[in-house]
Amino acid sequence: MKIGLITIRYGLDITGGAEFHCRMLAERLSAKHDVTVLTTTIKFLNKPAEDFTPGLEIIQGIPVTRFVTDKNLRSEKKSKIARKIRRLIYRWRLAKPIFSLFPVWKFKVDDESTYLEGHPFYSSSLLNYIREFQHDFDKFIFFTYENPLTILGSLLVPEKSILIPTAHMESMLFRSINTLLFSKVNHIAFNTESEKEMCLEIFRNSLAKNTIVGIGVNQIDDLAAAAAISSKYQIKSPYLLYCGRITPVKINNFMAYFLKLKSEKQIDLQLVLTGENTMDVQQDPDIIYTGFVSEEEKKALMLQSFAIINPSLAESLSLLTLEALHLGKPVIGNKKCDVMVEHERKSGAVFCYDSFNSLSSIITYLQDTNTDKNIIAAKAKEYVSKYYNWDLVLSKFEHIFKES
Repeated sequence: MKIGLITIRYGLDITGGAEFHCRMLAERLSAKHDVTVLTTTIKFLNKPAEDFTPGLEIIQGIPVTRFVTDKNLRSEKKSKIARKIRRLIYRWRLAKPIFSLFPVWKFKVDDESTYLEGHPFYSSSLLNYIREFQHDFDKFIFFTYENPLTILGSLLVPEKSILIPTAHMESMLFRSINTLLFSKVNHIAFNTESEKEMCLEIFRNSLAKNTIVGIGVNQIDDLAAAAAISSKYQIKSPYLLYCGRITPVKINNFMAYFLKLKSEKQIDLQLVLTGENTMDVQQDPDIIYTGFVSEEEKKALMLQSFAIINPSLAESLSLLTLEALHLGKPVIGNKKCDVMVEHERKSGAVFCYDSFNSLSSIITYLQDTNTDKNIIAAKAKEYVSKYYNWDLVLSKFEHIFKES
């Protein structure tokens, strides 16, 4: 089967969760299928000097074709009206009667399409490629619902489209055009039960055929980098670890909480952050920024950490959480994120906070010598093995391919 995977960015040093998800899936599907990745030349948004070269590149055996973006930025003002109305309906708890009666909206879809054509990741050449060569492909898998490549691309070939929405509660989810996207694609592959339930509330009876598929977790056997990276960045145990994009949305108020823990509770902890940083650097001897690290280095840091922290409100899965649990590490998450609460409920190894005091209590509990770390580790590994192993994920995709 010839399968095209479409994502906004792709590369060995791209740290976004959905982009990494795409790469892991592409590499595994290629064992049975003819896989091609279609993506843009963008490496870092707003850093055009670092863009990739357009054209074909082979990465880990996968053909990757990069297309330039159009760079015709446009105002979102006119396109906000529909999503504001739809979100108000949802907030006023009128979604069930109104969205059930009117599941598909075309109000302001043209304005939304125009805005998407001015989005930083819009690539008319990539979309034209899909249009021109669609008959060469059996399936297209689109990653992340909100970007123009997914919305406009999947609506070009809805009967061949599989959507991996990676959706979380945000205003963009209420665009009118998403009622077309979520109803017209051939199949939706959700990451979690929470994600599916949220989308079902919004799109109601128009929601396309769907399956909770999830993602598998990579095995990393070479952990020789552990001692070297700890020495390189002067990391000392115990430390909390965050991996991923360092943005205000992802980090939330955790920096302030951490500094308060240090000053008020005198807790002996460092905070280590890996990945691309778009925030102001917090000057503190116990906050360490490593920048980009390899997968081996990341897993080594995870294994030596006290716990993994994920303070984000916006998650559709949290690959970071699954990777940590796979290694038997406890995860501290934000209780305001439904996906993290789902992981907490099902795993027994995720601990969610909703205030400074609850965060302090979680850390105290995990540091308590009477807390059985082996039980937590066993629960963590069992959870990932049961729900997020690659054999299970790939078998679900094979079923989708045959049924769709």
